Amino acid sequence: MKNALLFAIGAAVIASAPAVAQDANRAPQYGSITLNAGFMPDPMTASLQAGGEINARQTLSAQPGCLGNVSAAPGYNLYYTAGGGFDLYISATSDRDTTLVVRGPDGRWACNDDAFGLNPGVMFESPRSGLYSIWVGTYSPGAPAPAMLHISEIGFGPNPGPQGGGLDWSLEPAYGEVTLHTGFTPDPHNLEMMAGGEVNVWDALPDTPGCGGWAASAPDYRLHYTAGNTFDLYISATSGADTTLIVNGPDGRWHCNDDAYGLNPGLMFENPRGGQYDIWVGTYSEGPLRPAVLHISELGFGADASIQPGADGGWFDDEPGPAPAGELDWSLEPPYGEVTLRAGFMPDPHSIDMLAGGGVNVRAQLGGNCVGWAAEEPDYRLHYTAGSFDLYISAASEADTALIVNGPDGRWHCDDDGAEGLNPGIRFSSPESGQYDIWVATYSEGPFRPARLHISEIGFQGATPASGGGLDYSLPANYGAGSLRAGFTPDPFRLELLAGGDINAREALSGEPGCIGWVTASPDYELTYQAGDVFDLYISAGSSADTTLIVNAPDGSWRCNDDAWGLNPGIVFDNPQSGVYDIWVGTYSRTEPREATLFISELGFGEER
Repeated sequence: MKNALLFAIGAAVIASAPAVAQDANRAPQYGSITLNAGFMPDPMTASLQAGGEINARQTLSAQPGCLGNVSAAPGYNLYYTAGGGFDLYISATSDRDTTLVVRGPDGRWACNDDAFGLNPGVMFESPRSGLYSIWVGTYSPGAPAPAMLHISEIGFGPNPGPQGGGLDWSLEPAYGEVTLHTGFTPDPHNLEMMAGGEVNVWDALPDTPGCGGWAASAPDYRLHYTAGNTFDLYISATSGADTTLIVNGPDGRWHCNDDAYGLNPGLMFENPRGGQYDIWVGTYSEGPLRPAVLHISELGFGADASIQPGADGGWFDDEPGPAPAGELDWSLEPPYGEVTLRAGFMPDPHSIDMLAGGGVNVRAQLGGNCVGWAAEEPDYRLHYTAGSFDLYISAASEADTALIVNGPDGRWHCDDDGAEGLNPGIRFSSPESGQYDIWVATYSEGPFRPARLHISEIGFQGATPASGGGLDYSLPANYGAGSLRAGFTPDPFRLELLAGGDINAREALSGEPGCIGWVTASPDYELTYQAGDVFDLYISAGSSADTTLIVNAPDGSWRCNDDAWGLNPGIVFDNPQSGVYDIWVGTYSRTEPREATLFISELGFGEER
């Protein structure tokens, strides 16, 4: 969404309402629409017939500039919710000379005759929310005239974009568009393209500092961005050629750069607006198109987002850090989303990867045992329906992290190292139902750090992403996933698979007793199990080869076995937990994969129990 540079309309006059023949209480002749600030597409356009039997100059004689012939009923009604710093533009186009009359939410009238050519337009600066009743008239009496009504937050007419001297953001981008929300992954978002074009950017944008090079008329790429309160926005490009960067932002302003790092351009938007960013990658010199890669990031410039801006502003650490922030505010939208869970939810734990940290000094705001640096908005939101289970919220990271939770009763709960090592965890005994807003903070001020948030009814989850020294339970299972409840039939559940792989389990899980054999990085099968009070859980494998078994249990612990029955492995879980069991079937020796059968039972190992 754009909010173009504005100009005053001398003929548009707003004044108090007299008794007039135009009746805003009548039903509009050509319909109505409800729009919220930031609406798309922009402009919104409707066709109608301009004109009528009422002389607006006579009925609105106290308002200079109210001209033309209109109907008694409005032609169109707009129900508008203002916000985002946008102005509101209402205009009309026609082959005839037309006029415009608008009654705003405050009951005052705004009129115009010729805002652009013979077409009328009225701009509402800092518009109110409410009903805008709109009449499109003809300047001269006579038959109605076909016309188009345009409603915009950018400008007047059917193409209200800002003038870019040959750069036209209203055109379709050559390499497509993307919608990204703050906290997006992967970061950076990279796109290969060809830089350059036939538009002389120096001539096209002579009044905008730093704008140069040669670019296409249409943008190369379009970003629809939902901003938060934590991250800055970095747009950059890399190429073997000397390239330039031009961006038209959500406020309609142009931003340009030539050499942010080497001969590569980059722009950092501090406290960025949400909205539409149209992006051109140009070549510095006139000539053929040159290969380039566009990067969009919230961490820094370049292909790996590791480069920070120079002396023109921003952070200068080796690693990106957050912008300064105010205070924790649970009413803000969480960048990593929200979830609704009921007691007994599956799978358990519910986990999500994120970046920990932010610009809020938690100790300064909350005191007590609340420490660390977090974002203003919660990272994640849990809507929880409680039952008989306790609720465990924890985080795992290679960095020292802290946890802050605002519970359903509005109270703050904090922890630093309550889970495992430097990982935080908070246990809610007899938890309340309601909304839990969750922040994962870094203990020290500085760059954002990768972390994984866990929500469980079993216990704290200490495993960081891709734990297991090459065995990664977060990967999709080779042979799928399934759910079983206590008392399931048929028993055993069996699955044919190929055992083995390229990862040495003895090295990958060197601290875990009995873990040997060769397996794949991905689990072979993922079991979501709902336990009861009667049965134990038996997981085993059968094969003509010597096989091994590795299981990552719901509590994050590793369990392994080689020969439970003959050369076949098996693991029994006494009083098993509910949750996710990730299962690997390996070969004892490094060989070609071997045929095997996985058995899951509540009665014993293998086929014959």
